[in-house]
Amino acid sequence: MPKTVQKTLTFPLAGVSRRRGYREQSRPYAAPWAVNVRGVGPLESRERGGSRPGLVKVHSNDFGSTITAVIPVTSVTADTNTRNRDLVVIADGVFSYLRGIIVTQTESILQDDNGQSILTDDDEEIVFESEASDVNPVGDSDAFDAAERGGKLYLADSTLLEYDPQTGVVDTVVATEGSIPTSCPLVCVYRDRLFLSGVNHVWYASRQSNFTDWDFGADLNDQGRAVAGQVDVAGRIGETIQALIPHEDKFLVMASRNSLWTMHGDPVTGSMDRVSSEIGVLSPSAWAKAPDGLIAFLSNDGIYMLSAGSGKHPARFSEERLPDELRNVDPDSNTIVMAYDVRSRGFHLFITPASGLGSHWWIDVENKALWPVRLAEGHQPIAASRFDNGSGLSEVILGCKDGYLRKFSDDETDDDGTDIDSHVLIGPIRITSNDITDGLLAELHGIMADNSGDVTWRVVTGQSAEEAVDAAVAAMTLDLADDEVTGVAAEGTWSELRNKVVRP
Repeated sequence: MPKTVQKTLTFPLAGVSRRRGYREQSRPYAAPWAVNVRGVGPLESRERGGSRPGLVKVHSNDFGSTITAVIPVTSVTADTNTRNRDLVVIADGVFSYLRGIIVTQTESILQDDNGQSILTDDDEEIVFESEASDVNPVGDSDAFDAAERGGKLYLADSTLLEYDPQTGVVDTVVATEGSIPTSCPLVCVYRDRLFLSGVNHVWYASRQSNFTDWDFGADLNDQGRAVAGQVDVAGRIGETIQALIPHEDKFLVMASRNSLWTMHGDPVTGSMDRVSSEIGVLSPSAWAKAPDGLIAFLSNDGIYMLSAGSGKHPARFSEERLPDELRNVDPDSNTIVMAYDVRSRGFHLFITPASGLGSHWWIDVENKALWPVRLAEGHQPIAASRFDNGSGLSEVILGCKDGYLRKFSDDETDDDGTDIDSHVLIGPIRITSNDITDGLLAELHGIMADNSGDVTWRVVTGQSAEEAVDAAVAAMTLDLADDEVTGVAAEGTWSELRNKVVRP
């Protein structure tokens, strides 16, 4: 009787590995290729693998041809003292906001100094549209950078804009002292100062608690004065600042494409430390921050993690699994967006080109796993934000190329009506004890999760591990293109629970 061996194959919870040797596998196992799957199945959020969650529209409203910002803002209605959680959307230069299930395209109402509407002779309000530029006219990204403070948004347009969601008014911020730097694509609020940057290596900070005071020549003994500085050692001209990343009032990370700096404390009395002189952030939205301060960002050398404020050098995420397509991404020809997903405990990374399909990834922090994501062309994200509407955990809201807002939902099995093609390559598996002895695959027994959808399985063979993987990837690529799949030795379909034994 020939010797028989039984092998148990499990879902590769370690994600996709494009760098590790095919046979250098240890638990948790990795996959050489996959798309639209995750290690945590959406049915019961268990670590047993499955298709990723589907996309669903947040609202039926078409916001426009180009969404350039999706920004949460919290405000209070003065007459009712109601706390509002709004999601502001800027598309084609027009401001709209989502409050509950209602979308309102804001219009500015002319008011007097007391906030009362100024009426015409016919007792009608004087209304005019609230707009920004169609796309960001400064910097390398079409998307706008914005910061919230006191129920208002500060927008980094060619001039600094202030948007009040209660009135719909969009005003150019006018300096009461000094002059406000113009054409700065970056803005953030840190220690109750408004920071502007992104033109070069210089950053600017307003007076503390006064965003109209930009007098950089004020009394040096005044610790609340407006102040400016640079990211490099004294006497050197540094690179252009690409990202401002504040964490509470503890520290502010400033990043160029090849360096990271951390400001501790206030810019007047605090200190500035260089965290890295080699690794930086590619673009203004190529980073995301978890609630505990963990920062993930895309650099020229791939994905890195930084425990902000720790003083440690940023660490490459999953050294042995980092795919080459995440190195040297061109930020000038791609829109790079990242967001932290509280519900699934990981980071979304979207790299969207001007046309065609982008390279998108789900970053599973707990399992140190990377999972490729494939989306329809109209669903390509060009803006994203984490939004808390007050009904539970926050959700990641995507501004998509077709003008709609969408989010991932565990309850959805397709992408807003578009089927999800999900594939995972398990193996390669050597079915004998050495490379000399031939073997025969005699039986397959599929055991799927309860309530699982139907799964098409295929067996692909080769004279080497590399040959088998190449053939399997070619077969899955044909399937993704809706072409006839070739090069497989056997195939079939499994459904939920235990399936009949197959003898291929």
